[in-house]
Amino acid sequence: MHPWTKKTMPGNESITSAVKETFRFPARAIAGLMFILAVQTPAVASNFSITPTTLELSGSVKSGAFSIVNGGTDTLNCQITVKEWGQDPDGKDVYADAKDIVVFPKIMTVAPNEQRAVRIGVKGPPSQREKTYRLFAEEMPAQKKASDVDPTGKISAGLTIAFRYAVPIFVKPLRPQESAIIEKTGISKSAAGAVVRNTGNIHIKILSVTFRGKSADGKELFSQEVAGWYVLQGLSRSFETPVPREVCQRLSTIDVSAQAENMTMNGTMNVQKSMCGQ
Repeated sequence: MHPWTKKTMPGNESITSAVKETFRFPARAIAGLMFILAVQTPAVASNFSITPTTLELSGSVKSGAFSIVNGGTDTLNCQITVKEWGQDPDGKDVYADAKDIVVFPKIMTVAPNEQRAVRIGVKGPPSQREKTYRLFAEEMPAQKKASDVDPTGKISAGLTIAFRYAVPIFVKPLRPQESAIIEKTGISKSAAGAVVRNTGNIHIKILSVTFRGKSADGKELFSQEVAGWYVLQGLSRSFETPVPREVCQRLSTIDVSAQAENMTMNGTMNVQKSMCGQ
């Protein structure tokens, strides 16, 4: 591996003092994401999951189901919601109330080592463009147990972890068309960037974006890879990575390769020393 070769993650994942967002990318493809909420309450072990990790519907397949799996030893109480899923101009995920998706049940109890189905249905005829949603399955806090209270009546200190999964639902259009391009490349403030635009009518899943810098004689001076994410139909998303100034000044070009599940997009930018910052 070249000394300047490394992997970096996108910088727009939000982490606050109460909520940490973690993206699961099994087999280099994001299947869903999990939020972890930690509060100072009695310790409770949880082994809660959801399958499958994505659901595709269409004009001919208008319903489907997820399974909420309780692999723990305590009863699981779970709240289910579905939100319409979009992205803002910066590529960040945004959500709105979903009016054309039916979900049942919205509240469920799952006994230890059992599973229950959540049924999903889509209303209305298929459209010309893909519709995208996320199903949120959130663990509801359990009531305090007698064993959690000490002889003085105080609740024992500990850590409760409540899990919330958010899994994608895609409603395919009449005639799915998958296509994308690297729309723009450049260097600004010692960072190389590329914009991937989805030119089709269904989502694409970018697995990774790789930046490779070369000198005028074609020698590779650095290679950096950033993690990908979904780019929904008709939208675009930018990816960037820092370029060390001492390396940037020796570069002639930077090749960009965006690897999706079913295609690869390529682009090249010319580098001038004036782009490399102070």
